[in-house]
Amino acid sequence: MASKPQTRSGMSQQTREALVAAGLKLFGSKGFEATSTRDIAAEANANIASIAYHFGGKDGLRVACAESIVARLKQVTGSASLVGEIRFDEEAALGTLENLLSMIVGFMVVRPEARDIAAFMVREITGAGPAVDIIYDEFVAPIHKALCRLWAAATGGEAESGETRIAVFALIGQVIYFRIGQPLVLRRLEWKSVGPSEAEEIIRVLKANMRALIAAKKAANR
Repeated sequence: MASKPQTRSGMSQQTREALVAAGLKLFGSKGFEATSTRDIAAEANANIASIAYHFGGKDGLRVACAESIVARLKQVTGSASLVGEIRFDEEAALGTLENLLSMIVGFMVVRPEARDIAAFMVREITGAGPAVDIIYDEFVAPIHKALCRLWAAATGGEAESGETRIAVFALIGQVIYFRIGQPLVLRRLEWKSVGPSEAEEIIRVLKANMRALIAAKKAANR
């Protein structure tokens, strides 16, 4: 049976998604200024005019890329359920932190699309690009505050103390390194790639590190 032809709106959405994927890849690998609209259109297999049609131009595509990252990361972390004033006891907080750690590693370290997301974010952060505010305001700040509340509940500390905020950034930084430093990790560990089994090894070590640090903080806070 022949498949139904795509509707105009379906084709338009497909083109939009292809342009965003192309923007993430090229802005991350080449940089925003070095990437031309011709490059983007060729990567997306789309007409150059479609960039202006969907986004108003290259700057608008940059914003759309940031928004797509926020949406994807919110989906991965389920952050919408964490940003409220939820109260956790020590065990529940630790369990939630471990589950989040597993989900983030499973996505950022294993999923192929995470490579372009990480590269785009690093470019924008180091270059102070306009996408930084979107990513920070809509995802990083809310999820970091939620993680700080979880960390405080697990350790008996203060959620907004400098020590807690630094500890949470350190935890996130470990995961990010396994993404952006993956070529070095693969060489040193003599892995061909990072798949589910390799990710489980990473998760096991990071969880052990987190538990040890939390135990030390709990002891110090008593």
